[in-house]
Amino acid sequence: MPPLDDRFVSMDLFIDGEERQAASGERYERLDPATGAVVGSFALAGAPDALSAIAAARRSFEAGAWANATGAARADVLLKTAAALAADKERFARWESVTSGAPIGQARQMIDWVVDLLRYYAGLARDIHGETTTFGPGLLAFTVKEPVGVATLIAPWNFPLNQAAWKICPALAAGCSVVVKPDSQTPATTIGLARLLTDAGLPPGVMNVVMGEVAEIGEPLVTDERVDMVSFTGSTASGKRVMELASRSLKRVSLELGGKSPNIVFADADLAAASSAAAWGIFWRSGQVCTAGSRLFVQESVHDEVVERLVATARAMRVGSPERDDVDLGPVISPAHLERVERYVASGLAEGARLLHGGERLAGGEYGRGAYIGPTVFTDVAPSMTIAQEEVFGPLLAVMRFGDVEEAVALANDTVFGLASGVWTRDIGKALRVARGLKAGTVWVNGWGIVNPEVPVGGWKASGFGRELGRPGLEEFLLSKSVHVAG
Repeated sequence: MPPLDDRFVSMDLFIDGEERQAASGERYERLDPATGAVVGSFALAGAPDALSAIAAARRSFEAGAWANATGAARADVLLKTAAALAADKERFARWESVTSGAPIGQARQMIDWVVDLLRYYAGLARDIHGETTTFGPGLLAFTVKEPVGVATLIAPWNFPLNQAAWKICPALAAGCSVVVKPDSQTPATTIGLARLLTDAGLPPGVMNVVMGEVAEIGEPLVTDERVDMVSFTGSTASGKRVMELASRSLKRVSLELGGKSPNIVFADADLAAASSAAAWGIFWRSGQVCTAGSRLFVQESVHDEVVERLVATARAMRVGSPERDDVDLGPVISPAHLERVERYVASGLAEGARLLHGGERLAGGEYGRGAYIGPTVFTDVAPSMTIAQEEVFGPLLAVMRFGDVEEAVALANDTVFGLASGVWTRDIGKALRVARGLKAGTVWVNGWGIVNPEVPVGGWKASGFGRELGRPGLEEFLLSKSVHVAG
């Protein structure tokens, strides 16, 4: 990593193909969650800027330069952008690391993932098609897939470019124009991607980026009648508000929301692999992952062994400066978020759970003014406890026991969420029965956190609806038109 004075980033809004200051001239600073130092200065958008971005997107869509472009032309822009991003990976990874607190090695992995995603949707851009049906010699019907129009894309802070790209790539492949709102804490890489796309030939106004207070720009981005669709990733409470606002003009809505994902370990599993994966499944990125395996259910006969192995893995994890290549956990996103995690630790203790490891903020030495907390493991957790029901979004694991398959599935489903889940067993029949019984959008068998561009992800229940990635992720941004032709 370069020295601090090379890590400062200053960026403006990106509207109609160019960077511009906010109409108010206001800016805000971003503090490094690892050190408390100022690492960024960004334009602070207000409602006029949001409306300007929507207008630019609408103009570009109606002009048709991108919406009516061939799949090959769209693919060319996405492929050129992928090459440019790969060439500039280190700088993008640095921006991601200093604004989100992600360890630099993990930030590099995420940039590689976005490069792959751009290439994948470049391929799908050339494979958008409908179906044809004949009704005898005198009638033919076929379907045409057309872009939904202007889409507002609202992305979270935990995987800034990655989560934004899950929306941007399929939307652009489909021919939409977009207004992207990255989280105000982590906008740098999204603006950087807008620059690369424009340099690669994306017409002005097709991708616009605004960042600002939700109270100022959130409502116009969701309610404006020139917006045809809203794709949102964030908390369940915020998702409900987005859905309520979007309903005023009956927009298409896609929501990827919170999770409280269960990970089930049976006695016949590979316990070493399951214990290690369970630890990484919750502690990777300091637990700030919507699919984090925050509830671990272990069959009674192997509970103590699994917990012992898991705690050993947690103890070996290195918490420290995200600048270091050998660090496993960096800081959480902010001091305020650290306080939130601490409140959940206090809740677990107050409700009678047993704290086996961690649970305290790390201070002094290299932790300095950073927002650090290490892996935290609770056992003797009752399913009704707060730490077993609410999304902590931090490195806190709640371990519970179960007896048989039926109890495991019932406990796993005892949540309002339904985003992801896992099952560990050598019995494939048992794995399939449990997978069918789990009420979640994703089930991993003998693994955790496996994500590929080709396979869709999304939630059930309070974890939202709609799908990202894969062909279903593209279909979210397409409308189907039926055409009947009589001879």
